[in-house]
Amino acid sequence: MYRGLTSFDSTVVRILLIDDSDADSQALREALSEAGMVFAGAPYYELSRANTLAAGLSRLSAGGIDLVLLDLGLPDARGIDALVRVRQHTPWLPVVALTPSGDDVLAAHALQTGAQDYLIKGPLGGELLARAIRSAIRVHRLQNALRSLTLVDGLTSLYNRRGFVTLAEPQMRLAQRTKRHFLIMSAEVQGLKSVNETGGWDEGDALLRATAETLRHTFRDSDVLARLEGGAFAALALDASTHATPIVAARVQRGIQGYNAQLGRRHKLDISLGFTSFTGEASSSVEELLSRATAARRAHWQSRLQ
Repeated sequence: MYRGLTSFDSTVVRILLIDDSDADSQALREALSEAGMVFAGAPYYELSRANTLAAGLSRLSAGGIDLVLLDLGLPDARGIDALVRVRQHTPWLPVVALTPSGDDVLAAHALQTGAQDYLIKGPLGGELLARAIRSAIRVHRLQNALRSLTLVDGLTSLYNRRGFVTLAEPQMRLAQRTKRHFLIMSAEVQGLKSVNETGGWDEGDALLRATAETLRHTFRDSDVLARLEGGAFAALALDASTHATPIVAARVQRGIQGYNAQLGRRHKLDISLGFTSFTGEASSSVEELLSRATAARRAHWQSRLQ
């Protein structure tokens, strides 16, 4: 189970480095020594090392680790496979992936697969390393907090509005720092009020659950899905730009068609969609992005009615 610690509640952050390079390991050890002096009141960093993934998983089984620094070029597990195996073994621990310089695709894939952050291998300053550790721990804490029912919609088991904003905010900060994009989608079930009035609340709830299931099949596990209120939903797609809009819209449409094609459906599902992208602008907020996506959705729906 998740220990609830990861870190600023403790005077020591116990870090496991899984890396086969002696030179890189020494550079990280020196940066960690510097990192402990970067922030006032910063915790002490205690580093242990494993040369292979197998040795790293064995060390994780013994417990007492707060964060993993994971090389994605290990001799016994290369690329994303190493991250997948660590996440499966200890899903309650935050992971910072270590990627080779210039491999932006691997870095993006690592974030999509569950790493809380990534660092490019090579010389690292203490401040950069300390910020990455603090950010990874903070993001992972929020992800665990979002499992709380206070942040989850009881009907659909998606996040509610508060949960969506809570998790989207650190993703926005991370995207600003790493100069990456993400896509926000606004969706609304059309005709829900009429269905509730003519067919009853159970019929309306069935449409809401079908919408949630359609979104789950459209987006990845690493994306953030929410039912905001009533028939309004939202999604945050990591490392996606406006170029992904027609692909996402087509997947949602296929889900709608599949639901409507089933026998015995008294009411058809119809969902309006709107999109906006985050491109690193510092002035944006999550609520502003939601408002932009909602405005795009309403404009698109009005054009359908004309």
